[in-house]
Amino acid sequence: MVRTPTKVMNTVLLLLLPLLTITGCAKFLGVEEGLASGDEPYLFDRWDPDFHLAEPCHDISDTRLRELGLRRIENEGTVVEKDGLSFCTFATEDSNEWIDVSGVAVKLAQFRRNGILVDYQLNESKAPSLAFRQDEYDDGCRVAAETPRGSVQVGFNSFALEDEQLIEKCQKAEEYFDLLIGEKLYDYRTN
Repeated sequence: MVRTPTKVMNTVLLLLLPLLTITGCAKFLGVEEGLASGDEPYLFDRWDPDFHLAEPCHDISDTRLRELGLRRIENEGTVVEKDGLSFCTFATEDSNEWIDVSGVAVKLAQFRRNGILVDYQLNESKAPSLAFRQDEYDDGCRVAAETPRGSVQVGFNSFALEDEQLIEKCQKAEEYFDLLIGEKLYDYRTN
């Protein structure tokens, strides 16, 4: 399969747009001045002066990416820094695997409510956490863990794996979660 820049950008947009929809961040929900009582089970209060969004994209060094054989994708739409969302995209050197990493001001309950849960058991060290697809069009897998600084998540998709190989995609998503976020999860939960 030939990867043209247009196909690559379309793939990235397909990964990003559902994330923006499911997260319900900032103006996308019309929430601009604090949380309504009905939002509390689903969103973190970004207006709380003690809330500081986890930004795993800033914590991943170029050295670490080289060690893993990944490269940053920095086209328009592949790096997003907005109120309540920090999102970045990586690809393997052959561009057959795409990994996105994000910190979002959303609780796992929002992903449970709007996403499609995947029957995949994550390592207990990540709990509370879950594996999910954003919607029926998402043929990848996402692993998310909740922290006091928002949820951190890693999405994985591969052009080499068929759509029906969802469990393998979840295994890779969890593997990249461990490699890219790993020990920082403890920091996000304690600081």
